[in-house]
Amino acid sequence: MQSRIILLGHGSRIPEANEHLRRLALQVGELLGGLPVDACYMMRARPDLAEGVARAVEEGAKRIVVVPMFFCNGLHVQRDIPEQIEKLRATYPQVEFIYAANLGADRRIAEVIVERIQEVAPGEFFARP
Repeated sequence: MQSRIILLGHGSRIPEANEHLRRLALQVGELLGGLPVDACYMMRARPDLAEGVARAVEEGAKRIVVVPMFFCNGLHVQRDIPEQIEKLRATYPQVEFIYAANLGADRRIAEVIVERIQEVAPGEFFARP
């Protein structure tokens, strides 16, 4: 089955801000052995989720995994994205849609935050086991 991953971010009016998600999508694709990974946006940037799904289906996707790129489990994660996915299921009944968990409070993210702190304040803060 041909699978496709969509990283779904918020979107920004600042084009450079949206570029981060596109770069992250490329990195995730590399880690997954070249699997297609697309960046889509809730608002203020394109493609939106419907456009990204349409392109993926046009290119033969039969399974689409949507990963919400949000730390908090807010309205986009709990309501807006699931509603959009339900509409897309009706539009593309031949496609399996999988909705992944949001990023949340994951220890691996905390480790990256600690690395960023240590980059700007080396020696001042120490990671604890």
